[in-house]
Amino acid sequence: VTVSNKNVVVQDVKAQSNYIACIITVKSEIVVPIFVAGKNIVQIDIDSNTLNSFSKKDEEFLEFVCAKVAVLL
Repeated sequence: VTVSNKNVVVQDVKAQSNYIACIITVKSEIVVPIFVAGKNIVQIDIDSNTLNSFSKKDEEFLEFVCAKVAVLL
């Protein structure tokens, strides 16, 4: 997954042509950026060994976490 200013949810990494696996067993991934002063400074990237692992609730929770982390940075 490339750096983006938007959340990225890939339910099947093998279907993503530009996906580069760090671990061969990864099957899905979610990436949520953390913004400080409107700038994307880092991203939380979570991999799963299961297809279709991430729900909209997971994405919303990570957005909440990223907002809290941004306040600390």
